[in-house]
Amino acid sequence: MTNIPVIVPCTDQRRGLSISDRLRSTVCTVVFFVGVFPGGLFAAAEKVEFPQASQHAIVKQRVGLTDVEVDYSRPNKNNRNIFDGLVPFDKIWRSGANRPTRIKFSADVKLGDKEVPAGEYLLYTIPGANEWTIILSKDLNAQSAGDYKQESDAARVAAKPVALVIPAETFTIGLEDLRADSATLYLEWDKTRVPVKLTTHDVEKVNKGIDAVVKSGETQEPGFYYSAASFYLDQNKDLPQALKWVDQALEKNPTAYFMHYKKAQILAKMGNKKEAIAAAEKSIGILKANPKPDESAIGTSRALIESLR
Repeated sequence: MTNIPVIVPCTDQRRGLSISDRLRSTVCTVVFFVGVFPGGLFAAAEKVEFPQASQHAIVKQRVGLTDVEVDYSRPNKNNRNIFDGLVPFDKIWRSGANRPTRIKFSADVKLGDKEVPAGEYLLYTIPGANEWTIILSKDLNAQSAGDYKQESDAARVAAKPVALVIPAETFTIGLEDLRADSATLYLEWDKTRVPVKLTTHDVEKVNKGIDAVVKSGETQEPGFYYSAASFYLDQNKDLPQALKWVDQALEKNPTAYFMHYKKAQILAKMGNKKEAIAAAEKSIGILKANPKPDESAIGTSRALIESLR
């Protein structure tokens, strides 16, 4: 900023004085400084940004092959009684602060026992002492709980609240217990936690994809056989086939320690303890041959061996 002088003459317009008196007593010059900012004279002061009392948050989580995104604001308890207090029972709540919470699914899902098409929704809740109602609304223009209209519902799901041993100071929405085709979506604040099951259709998609590749009869890269074996192991599906696939992967990658470990896991689940131990020991041997062996991976294989003895 640059200061420049501004000179402003002022003249008394009173009548009845002689010219000399008027000149001596009422003609003055006022000098003051104004700031010149880049962009022009009298530019506005720099904008000051202040933190919100309820912080904005975006949760992004992949469940199987489905992306889930929650956009919400997180109020604090601040020594207040929350449910059946600040947030009344049996009334629509925007499930957060500032504006209704938004939730987005990249593919069709099942929330509780309700099918939900891929897309974006507003997430409302109706808290209760013994049961909550989780609501997904198609009306994305709503700005508050007062704008909610039941005819815009995409799904309504009942959920049982659970008491928290340690109160949660900040309102939280999250996803946990992540599986290939499911997770637990939960809301948590003060002494209350509300979980609801979220299920995707991804296992079905993967099964169809594997079947299509196998039926094509084309030889695949080792990564496909390893991933297919891992998937079948996780789903406890056709373990002999999973064993064949991991062996196919090892044909081209005989020094891949993680493939030998996967083989050990499959054999262990099949009840072939001796062969499983041998595969795990092979994994350890490959790891130890490295100038900088991965001690964590060695420990994992040793733990599997110990569990089989």
